[in-house]
Amino acid sequence: MADGLYWNVAVIAATVMGPILAVQAQRFVDLAREKRNRRVTIFRTLMATRAASLSPDHVEALNAIPIEFYGNSRTFKEVVEAWRILLDQLGKEQTNMDLWVQRRQTLFVDLLVKLSAAVGYEFSRLELEREVYSPIGHSIVEGEQEVIRKGLSRLFAGESPLPLDIKSIPVDPDVLAKQKLLQDLLESVLKGETPIVVKGALTGERSAVD
Repeated sequence: MADGLYWNVAVIAATVMGPILAVQAQRFVDLAREKRNRRVTIFRTLMATRAASLSPDHVEALNAIPIEFYGNSRTFKEVVEAWRILLDQLGKEQTNMDLWVQRRQTLFVDLLVKLSAAVGYEFSRLELEREVYSPIGHSIVEGEQEVIRKGLSRLFAGESPLPLDIKSIPVDPDVLAKQKLLQDLLESVLKGETPIVVKGALTGERSAVD
C-alpha cells in the first residue's frame, strides 16, 4: 500500500514538474546560445575591422570583451589577459609611431588567437596577420585623422599655438583707388604743395588756406 502511494506521488510529481523542468532546461540552453552568439559576434567584428581600428564597431567590440568573456574558464581568462595587455599598449604615449603600431598589431593578433580558440574557430597566426584586405584610402584617412586628433589635443592642452598666417585680404579695386587718391592728396597738403580750399557756407566764396 505504501509503495503504491509513493509511486502515485512520484508519478504526479513527475507530471507536474516535467514541463517546468523542461522550460527551465530550454531557457538555460537559450541563455547559453545567446552568450555564445555575443562572443562570436565580438570575434567576427574584430576580424572584419582588423584594418579599421578606429571604427566605432571595432572599439565597441574591444570594450565588450571583459564582460562577455568573464568567468573562471582558463580560455576566457587568457582572452581577458590578452585584452588587458593590448589595452595597456593602446594607452601608452606614442613616442615612436612605427614601433607603437607594430607592437599594437602584434598584441592585437595575440588577442585574436585567444578569441579564435575561445569561440571554436581554428585560425593560424599567419592567417590572422596576413589575410586581410585594407584599401590604401582607409590607411590615408586613418593617418590624417590621427594627425588631426594629435594636433587638436596639443592645441587644447596649450602645448601648441594656433597658427595664423593671413596671405591676402580681398579688396574692391575702386575702394583701393580712392584710398590711394585720398592718401596722395593728404600727403600733398601736408607738404604744402596743395592749398586747402575753404568754401563759405553762406556766400559760396572760396579761399585758399596756405
